[in-house]
Amino acid sequence: MVALGTPLGHGAIAGAAPSPTPVLVHQQEVVTLGASGAATLGLTVAAARSATLRATLFPLLITRGALEGVVAGHSPGVTAIASTPAIPLRCARHGAATLAITVTTTRRAAVPTCDGARPRLRLACAPGHCDGVYPLRLLLDQGGTRTVWWSLVTVRGRGALTPLSVALIETLTRADLVHPLRTADALRAIARAATTPLTLGADYGALGPVILGKDRSAPGPTDVAAALTRALASGEHRAIDAPPAETDFAGLATHRLDTQVLQQVNLSSGLLRTLTGRYVDGPVLLSGPVAPTGLAALVRAGETRVVLAEGSLAAAPSSTLTWGTPFRATGVPGVLALATDGPLSALLEGDARSAGLRTAQVLGTLDFLHYEAPNAPAPRAVVLAAPLSTTSPTLINDLTAGLGHDPFVRTTTLTPLFDARLVGTDGAPATRALKPVPASTWSSRNVASLLTVIGEVNSFAQAVRNGPVATALRVAVASAEQVGPPGGRQAAIARAQAALDAQLGLVTIDASTITLAGPGTALPVTIHSSAGYDLAAVVHVSAEGLAFPKGTAVAVNLNAPTVSVDVPTARATASSVTLEVTLTTPNGQLELARSAVQVRIAGTSIVGYLLTALSLLVLAWWWRRTTRRRTAGRHAR
Repeated sequence: MVALGTPLGHGAIAGAAPSPTPVLVHQQEVVTLGASGAATLGLTVAAARSATLRATLFPLLITRGALEGVVAGHSPGVTAIASTPAIPLRCARHGAATLAITVTTTRRAAVPTCDGARPRLRLACAPGHCDGVYPLRLLLDQGGTRTVWWSLVTVRGRGALTPLSVALIETLTRADLVHPLRTADALRAIARAATTPLTLGADYGALGPVILGKDRSAPGPTDVAAALTRALASGEHRAIDAPPAETDFAGLATHRLDTQVLQQVNLSSGLLRTLTGRYVDGPVLLSGPVAPTGLAALVRAGETRVVLAEGSLAAAPSSTLTWGTPFRATGVPGVLALATDGPLSALLEGDARSAGLRTAQVLGTLDFLHYEAPNAPAPRAVVLAAPLSTTSPTLINDLTAGLGHDPFVRTTTLTPLFDARLVGTDGAPATRALKPVPASTWSSRNVASLLTVIGEVNSFAQAVRNGPVATALRVAVASAEQVGPPGGRQAAIARAQAALDAQLGLVTIDASTITLAGPGTALPVTIHSSAGYDLAAVVHVSAEGLAFPKGTAVAVNLNAPTVSVDVPTARATASSVTLEVTLTTPNGQLELARSAVQVRIAGTSIVGYLLTALSLLVLAWWWRRTTRRRTAGRHAR
């Protein structure tokens, strides 16, 4: 079985422009010898019309070490078994020449090229006994310069009894956003491979900026967002959580931050669902080293199926004959794991080799792995993973097409490979040990400040009505939970805190003096927001000498640049009071803004009361005197 990081394109580049640098555009990876003992090996080469090409075949490979030497560009160190004469490329059109080389076990005539040449590679074996993977050397001479390509070709006489299962994983990381248009092109190539099972590893470090960029209509991130949605539109394509390789799961577990272990995983799945509407599959891709304590923390968080980087294991399965089945991690009960194939993953990650050459080398290696145990009683898997930033659309086109035509492999999703019944089958070990990982140092200040910012960001996220803002803050917090020295971690925590403080600074309370007509008048509290998004909050008021009959807390929705809240008041014992106004999140755990407002209350001073009483006394005296005069006048008459 094989699980791979990215599907690649297949086939010649029709109309390729002439290039001063020769390129192997395409090579047929598998040739099938028919009853006549002959087959045709197809090649497409971009080179000058004056160039010549010579193909040489070496004995079939027996060990993976020898195969990897050939892939690295080294001679197998044995005598060649067949070679063609120099083949002129005079038939090149639009800068590319397509050749057909006859591979045969007999002396039968070869297929002629366009200029009449009949290149042939004769195998020294009987028909039906030539099956295997052979090193293929291609020498191209052009203008006095020789280019050497070392490739692989699989000769097939019989059918594959137990094909490898192939699950392709391509990871989207923050590094892929350095060239967003290139990444979008690679995702669109994955979308075109709609019938090939593929898996995308989602990293919150990339998904967060993509969502923010899409929200702001930034061209690059918007293209990536649209392309990612298209890539996951096919029912054959899956997504899995893939936290950053530097995530310090062990450090989080040591300092009892298990909730953040779960957040490291759930953050990616939540962002992916927001962006594309797709849910992730169960396995988690851990592309960096992981300690048993960190893996155990993931198990406690409910993540029991993981894909481990081969480099995180004490012994690389690819260097043995016992690979390809799920296993348990030593000292971590409850987890079921698969390992990536390190050499094949590295081959996918790209270098100066053309997509056509790398495709032939990848598929040839997979065919070789099939031939290591063609009659294995249980199915086997090879997991390959590569970041999008290191692959090209051409490679994706080539590889997906090649896998679709290779009889020795079959593509599948990851989930079926995690079958507990396969543990220990085909002689593979039931458990594998993790490579020791140096413990990461956390200071007490790291832990305390991280806990503070986690609580504040969670409280703010409950109040904010705008997803991307909360997303950016959570990504900033998660990015601080990575392996490294305490100083670097503290700086990352400070950046997360600063990002939150910047949002809090967008909300203020108007401190202008308020004048009330008298007790019982509603008290207007004005709040200004330049955030540009809705925010649920609670206004808290307090003042000595002023009563609030309906309570001191009033909920408010900050959905405009200026919002006014009326707080009912009652009796007042002073003509001027200082009103303390605090704006918090709905759960009251985070202060958004604070201000002291001067409030003047008309008709509530002692002098006012005395003047009012004196006026009443004067009025009463006047009324009594007037009444007595009227009474005396009546008696006189």
